[in-house]
Amino acid sequence: MRFLWVCLCALLLTACQTTQQNSRIIASAFNLSTGLQQKIMDRYAPKDILVQRDLVYAAQSHLTFDLYQSSQFSDLVKRPTIVWIHGGGWIAGSKAHARGYFKLLAEQGFNVVAVQYQFAPDATYPTQLQQIDQALQHLTQYAQQYHINPQQLYLAGDSAGANLASHYAALLSNPQFAQQSDFKPSIQLKQVKGLILHCGIYDLNAFVETAPDEMNIVEWGVYNLVQAYTGERKQDSEFLAQISPIQHLTADYPAVFISGGNKDFLTETQSMPMLRALQQFKIPVTTAFYPESKSWLIHEYQFFMHQKESQQTFAKTVEFILSTTDQD
Repeated sequence: MRFLWVCLCALLLTACQTTQQNSRIIASAFNLSTGLQQKIMDRYAPKDILVQRDLVYAAQSHLTFDLYQSSQFSDLVKRPTIVWIHGGGWIAGSKAHARGYFKLLAEQGFNVVAVQYQFAPDATYPTQLQQIDQALQHLTQYAQQYHINPQQLYLAGDSAGANLASHYAALLSNPQFAQQSDFKPSIQLKQVKGLILHCGIYDLNAFVETAPDEMNIVEWGVYNLVQAYTGERKQDSEFLAQISPIQHLTADYPAVFISGGNKDFLTETQSMPMLRALQQFKIPVTTAFYPESKSWLIHEYQFFMHQKESQQTFAKTVEFILSTTDQD
């Protein structure tokens, strides 16, 4: 688990006190863990997927995305496009870490766009959301060049990426929230057919308050992640509520697929409250939770395709997309 690596690093580097220094420790641990994840996912990846890497969407910031597509170009434009925002606690990660998973999705007949964004604490909220918006604007503008239909988009993310995807969807579907945030989305709500949210963070106050007390190193890590992302505003509960997607849902929010592992503390403290909030607004929602499973489904369990529950979640994801896609 990622935070075990954080623990080892933190014990070795206890002299590091600033958010910048602590973020480097946690980022190194995250990247080591996700690097191992990447190798596992690569074992399940199909070989006949076309991958275009490092396509530029924001030249000034050197921001890029990767595009995964079937080698059969004939009907690419008719296929839904999944725009995936990677996790890493807002401070780490890579658009390529789940490349094997993206190839599996492409094999199922979807276009997949994996977006890179700048990391905290060098870039703080709302920079990441603005860059996601730039990527979506670019995809819409150059859709013909990439052989995609910009009217059939799905926003997806894991962990902090799920936070960003759900936050962007709240801005897109709640004009009052967008105005309060001084944020004008570059795409239209009708372009987004649904959200795919894995092991996410939807309430930043709860994220800070419910970090496991019995695991001090997890608590330390959570505090530093929020400090990094918010620009040292971890103690400002009003601000944390203001930037928490769970606080800004409306009946216009897109349909949601939401999942979480039975051994991930975020499932009970984040995913289940988000599920109840979605249901309260009668937002169409599909779930993948396994409370009775004897498997050890940790944070980011969905990427470990050797587990039957991960395979089931993948199958449910495909069904969700097919059921919410506009049919010609």
